[in-house]
Amino acid sequence: MNIRPFIGTVICMVMLTWSSYGQSHASNIVFLLDISNSMGKDHKMELLQKSTEELCKVLNTKDRVSLLTFGTVVETLYSSSSFSGSDSLLQMLKRVRSTAAATNINRGIYDAFEQSDKLKLLDENHVFLVTDGEFALNPFTKSLVEKRKDIRLTCVIVGKGPSAEKAVKYVTEELKLKVITLVNEEADVKKLAELVRSTVIDFQ
Repeated sequence: MNIRPFIGTVICMVMLTWSSYGQSHASNIVFLLDISNSMGKDHKMELLQKSTEELCKVLNTKDRVSLLTFGTVVETLYSSSSFSGSDSLLQMLKRVRSTAAATNINRGIYDAFEQSDKLKLLDENHVFLVTDGEFALNPFTKSLVEKRKDIRLTCVIVGKGPSAEKAVKYVTEELKLKVITLVNEEADVKKLAELVRSTVIDFQ
């Protein structure tokens, strides 16, 4: 398996947040990672961990960064109101294991929004939901996502296949949210790289 395209795609996905503003503009970023059993397949967690090492290079002390995982339970592994370096974040990521039998995505999103509020900025509050398959939000969570326009939720669907395709359709047609698909194809990396270089990226 060639991991370079996948790593590059993850990096590009995250860098979209900063590309229009430059490193002088502060962002409040919450990463919400699915740690269900399926995320442990095809080196998905390993690739995310490696990509984070590159991601840290574009962060600065003005950025507010949080890392939450969700499976059977939701855990906050990292939170900083002033990013001071990659060491502690990377150490937390290395401990993440995909062993959860259940996927409590509704509680995960709720807690991610709560965490975002704790470090909230006037603008540029983002939650990146990273999962690898089909899901559905309950009415409460769906209403929360629809009402909280001050927090931009982007869904990142890892992998491909029927489950991933259903997830993309649900996110775009039902939730009407931004979605990024991560697959092991060079074309995706090039496409996202072009977006990163653009100065007209719109998350509204």
